[in-house]
Amino acid sequence: MKIPRDTQEDTIDCVEANALRLVSSKTTIPVPRVHRVVKGIYYDFLIVMDYIKGQTLAEVWPTFSVWRKISVAFTLRRYVRQLRRLKASPTTPPGPLSVQGPQICESPVFGQVKSSRGPFASYSEFSTWFNKRCKMGLDARRVPEDHPTRKKKFDDSEPLVLSHQDINLRNIILGDDGRLWLVDWGWSGYYPPWFEFVATQRQAENPIISGTDDELWKSLIPFICGPYFAQIKWLEDMSWGLYFA
Repeated sequence: MKIPRDTQEDTIDCVEANALRLVSSKTTIPVPRVHRVVKGIYYDFLIVMDYIKGQTLAEVWPTFSVWRKISVAFTLRRYVRQLRRLKASPTTPPGPLSVQGPQICESPVFGQVKSSRGPFASYSEFSTWFNKRCKMGLDARRVPEDHPTRKKKFDDSEPLVLSHQDINLRNIILGDDGRLWLVDWGWSGYYPPWFEFVATQRQAENPIISGTDDELWKSLIPFICGPYFAQIKWLEDMSWGLYFA
């Protein structure tokens, strides 16, 4: 049983449960099966789901050989590819899966100052918001108007896809059945494909969050999520813009 925070007041529309059900029905990724969602007090939800017997990868990773770690990376890469086949419709807003319209977006991509933003009514609005924040950040740093960085924009060249956004060794369970289970979908939603890479990289920067400080795990992230180095460089260049409320 898990108690995620949600903001809906009058309906059982639990975004994490919605994501779990979609993944369970449309992919072969092992995830806990949702049995029931119960509205709790203070706008919380109780998700009654399967208990997965096993150990987190954070617990067993140090005991793995290099080749077994690489094997895990291949499995996770297949999971991410399956998620990217779950594309949002052109009218679906970015963020959590909800029948109630646009929701607050929670993501490590937004930085540590304020990890939740939105809601955003459309992909276009989402992209525009980032570009405005980029300008604010470059202005704050007094970057010249003719600097090449000014010409770079938020990458919205690909459709929104389902993203987990919290892939780390603590959220992957090596089940007693030998399978790798992906859990904790509270930050999942429809985002540009490169968000998964950035989010996973950001989580790996903190060993307490990621469950390891293993350099091999960090080096495997581009293989698992795709090498979106240009996009993460753009975020670094505009990061000052994310310091503003």
